[in-house]
Amino acid sequence: MNELRVCMDPMNPGQFFACCGLFELVGLYDPDALAHFALDSSRPRAAEFVCSTADNLKQILGALKSADVDYPDKEVDPPTRPAILRYRNHDLELDWWLDEFRQETTSFKCWAGQVTTAKLFSELLPLLDEESTGDDIFERARMTKSKFGVDPRSAWNALDFGFSPNEHGRDAATFPAVDILAAIGLQGFRPENRRTVTYHLWHVPLPPAVARVAFHSPWRGLPASAFRFSIDKRGQSYKYFAFAAPFNKENNANERKSIRHVAGV
Repeated sequence: MNELRVCMDPMNPGQFFACCGLFELVGLYDPDALAHFALDSSRPRAAEFVCSTADNLKQILGALKSADVDYPDKEVDPPTRPAILRYRNHDLELDWWLDEFRQETTSFKCWAGQVTTAKLFSELLPLLDEESTGDDIFERARMTKSKFGVDPRSAWNALDFGFSPNEHGRDAATFPAVDILAAIGLQGFRPENRRTVTYHLWHVPLPPAVARVAFHSPWRGLPASAFRFSIDKRGQSYKYFAFAAPFNKENNANERKSIRHVAGV
């Protein structure tokens, strides 16, 4: 059994969910797979995702890049239509941007306008770089208009950017591995449907089924680090995952008490 190590920024929610997506793919064909996050106490923006797997990263990305995608539910509008990603011999149904009845979108759907799920997958999958390593997989950028909106580095607004790439027909830097892997990770590691989301990086090796619980609600005694991010708007109906910050439940509770005290409640 090999050990796959991927460098990631724990404050980038897109990279966190991309690691979860990588874990989902490994777990499909390796029932004994375990994974955890190793943080660097001296560098708050540096961490490693560590996963046991018989395959290497090139094999995983190659199989993912050549995966077929289908959209069988024709009753759902094209911009939000669920996708079935055929990875090796497994069918992964992806619909995390819809509620349980597939009638309304969740707060995690960040694309809008003429962007459809078919457009996102068809444009992003071919951009995956099979030569990526664990050191740079999340740093390899490509120029394209397509993005799921999960990586804050790809977000922009016309006011801060100086102009709108969309209106001028320009592509913007996107990180395909982050977008595609996060689109897979959000299916199994699905947060609550809120505009403010908390996730936890667990620090001991866990199998996928247990990790899906740990990322959301770590139990007493499980070493984990909490981060919280918001889903912000970037013009028109487009949204994006903002950078996260370390989250301390005790400090948050004290903050709420201070607010109630000031308000005289």
